[in-house]
Amino acid sequence: MERVPADSHGQEPPAPARRIRRPLNRGLAAVTGLLLLCVLPARAVGVTQPHDARPHTSLPLYVSDYGNDRVVTLPPDGGGPSTLPLDGLVRPTGLAFDRTGSLYVSDTGNNRVVRLLPDGGGQSTVPTDGLSRPLGLAVDPAGDLYIADSFNDRVVKVPADGTGQTTVPTTGLLHPWGLALEPDGDLYISDFVNDRVVKVPADGTGQTTVPTTGLSQPTGLALSATGDLYVSDSGNNRVVKLAAGTGAQTTVPATGLSSPLGLAVDRRGTLYVADAFNNRVLRVRPNGTQSTLNSTGLNTPTGLALPPDTRTTPPAAPAR
Repeated sequence: MERVPADSHGQEPPAPARRIRRPLNRGLAAVTGLLLLCVLPARAVGVTQPHDARPHTSLPLYVSDYGNDRVVTLPPDGGGPSTLPLDGLVRPTGLAFDRTGSLYVSDTGNNRVVRLLPDGGGQSTVPTDGLSRPLGLAVDPAGDLYIADSFNDRVVKVPADGTGQTTVPTTGLLHPWGLALEPDGDLYISDFVNDRVVKVPADGTGQTTVPTTGLSQPTGLALSATGDLYVSDSGNNRVVKLAAGTGAQTTVPATGLSSPLGLAVDRRGTLYVADAFNNRVLRVRPNGTQSTLNSTGLNTPTGLALPPDTRTTPPAAPAR
């Protein structure tokens, strides 16, 4: 597997392997490379994949194209990727929208998060302090931004009112990756090195570990409108679903995955998967039908996001 030189964009060398404070003895060198981020393997582009050009949602899917230092949209009509006007990105990863349609991007190689306003409103850098390899993002209904500050083993919150960055109270995180927010403010975090997902309740009652079976280096998270939690179980090359209410775990019927990362779910319950090392984005409909979106030119897709959909009110999520 060819690696991208750490200095190919002039950024600092990757953090040493000692940053991972317990051994990863699962033979997943490729995913360990993902954790180092600046040297994430860029898989060869150009492998022919079957594409699904049929429209399914009227909203475009946004994809962080890690190996090409850009964010693209995949249109609902099945056309090819279009590049967003973002300057200076180095190895982008997490994506999230706020209710106004502003897009937030973890510019991981530059240790920052950038914001792109809707309708050509321009790019700005989110005011943060001391980020080190930011990954997953989430935005609550009030516009407060949550950032998985992976190499600082923490999650930070940047309030929309400008009162300044705070650290979310968590315990024992080791390189947090994905984030997902319930409508009531409960926060889910994929704890990459600890092979778990944790929940931080909005009411301050304290962190708990979500009951799962067999996770290995979880990455992306996504919540459906009905409250089902999806987890990219990257070390096992699968995506699992934790059912709302019961928490029952099942494996999503997606075949051939190689290091799945970012996830997104549309209002109809269709799941999108950034299948990183296959350089493609998969679509899995509620009936289990799998197809590949037109992923031409993608190089290690990492983060996914759908813009806010205000056409209908989503159903309430059952309590987990």
